[in-house]
Amino acid sequence: MKTQITTNKGTQSLQLEVGLPNWSGELFKTYQEEQMTSLPTNTIISTKRGTAGIRSLVYPKSKYTPIPVGMRISSARGTAIRTL
Repeated sequence: MKTQITTNKGTQSLQLEVGLPNWSGELFKTYQEEQMTSLPTNTIISTKRGTAGIRSLVYPKSKYTPIPVGMRISSARGTAIRTL
């Protein structure tokens, strides 16, 4: 998939080749599981802005929670309500 990015204060544009976004949903959860299994067993993951840590063995697994049909969410800076 190609994306156009504007640079140089809007006077220039670049075409970049990008893959699928991998930051939410089931795709990210599978990616996260792959990354966690590839870590050494005694790795410490930093949390809370680097002031605390947790071992990779006891790091909580992410759970998939589907959005219920008919759920109402706010949009437009909280001035409108949409029903899913």
